[in-house]
Amino acid sequence: MPTQPAPSPVASQGAPGSGAAAPGGLAAEASVQSLDGKPIPTSFVCPVSMEIMSDPVILATGHTYDRASIERWLAQGHKTCPVTGMRLRHLELTPNFALRSAILDWAAANGVKLPERVTQPPPQPVFKWDEGRAGNILHGHTEIIWAIEVHGDRVYTASADKTVRVWDLNTRRCVQVLESHTRPVLSLAICGNRLFSGSYDFSIRVWNLDTLQREKTLTGHTDAVRALTVAGNKVFSASYDGTLKVWDAENLTCLATLSGHQGPVRTLVRCGDKVFSGSYDKTVRVWDVHTHRCLATLAGHSGAVRALAATDSIVFSGSDDTTIRAWDANTLTCLRTLEGHEDNVRVLAVGHNCLFSGSWDKTVRVWSAETLTCTKVLEGHNEAVLALAVGDLFMASGSYDTTIRFWDLASWQCVRKAEGHDDAVRVLAAADGTVVVSGAYDGAVGIW
Repeated sequence: MPTQPAPSPVASQGAPGSGAAAPGGLAAEASVQSLDGKPIPTSFVCPVSMEIMSDPVILATGHTYDRASIERWLAQGHKTCPVTGMRLRHLELTPNFALRSAILDWAAANGVKLPERVTQPPPQPVFKWDEGRAGNILHGHTEIIWAIEVHGDRVYTASADKTVRVWDLNTRRCVQVLESHTRPVLSLAICGNRLFSGSYDFSIRVWNLDTLQREKTLTGHTDAVRALTVAGNKVFSASYDGTLKVWDAENLTCLATLSGHQGPVRTLVRCGDKVFSGSYDKTVRVWDVHTHRCLATLAGHSGAVRALAATDSIVFSGSDDTTIRAWDANTLTCLRTLEGHEDNVRVLAVGHNCLFSGSWDKTVRVWSAETLTCTKVLEGHNEAVLALAVGDLFMASGSYDTTIRFWDLASWQCVRKAEGHDDAVRVLAAADGTVVVSGAYDGAVGIW
């Protein structure tokens, strides 16, 4: 078998003297850098940092970069060569010992002191998986779990089997089955001492949390009630009929019907004194909690908006167009379009000053809520990521591959792949920052 030619000591840097802009957005031009007054040979300069390389490594394309710079580039989710823009076949980094020796020889010959190589120890996981946490798979529902609400030491699960089940977190037992809906139950919300459940039967059932008895049925929507959110003493409901309704959570009357969307309304989130609604019509609408007036229509997505999440001042929208948009909750302007996912963005979650996004591309991306840049891409799932939950020390992701992965927030390592469901994990919720509750297509509820 013929041997492959070894990379040259000074790996190609993409025509350094050409002055042309490289596909990766980096200018591949001659270096004018100097060290201790000595001009640095161009081939010794990292194309990313534009500084002399202390630990040169070869990327899959054959180009050489300083290790710290290229690792930072890859950690941000890039899968291309910065100089050529070519997609990488793999992410392995090969030390360029020949170039390292050449740099050392040049420094010695010119009496130049090279920057010290600082090797940061890899961060260690803070979240430790106690084997005593072995998951409990609770059976009772017979069809897919669509929604989960955690309240105190109880968990409420909504299912396509037309019921809501009430589980005790301590005993891991079902304490009540709430039966009244005539079609699948899609959404849940808790306001005060009441549980609200929205269904494909176009209605919202209201349940007393003390007696677990139905108090009232709220009607008016003409299609499925897909999402619910609470704002003060009001409950907002979103429907596939293209409208929102506002309900007084105390006297259980309809205060307003909010029209404007040109397609089904899929998701809701509250941010301050506003409620944001995401729709299949590719827009996000903003509603004043007090006056119920539409304050703005946020356009820009080219696909359905399926997910919303909010910090105190920013609302994020995830779309079938593979992007996430960050909106200023006060000025209602788009701060940035977050790009990187290669398929539909289906779920968003916020916590620890981060935005987490799950996609059909099988990854979870971590974004800084301050800089709005991708800081990490979490890979491991074999199928689409459908659910996310954020705990005190971890983030959990649920997938079509039937597993739940627990990611340590300090090191971003996957510290546990939890198995137990027989079908896709559709929804996750965190309880007390330490426990995760999962709902799956198999109708089972997991407590981890």
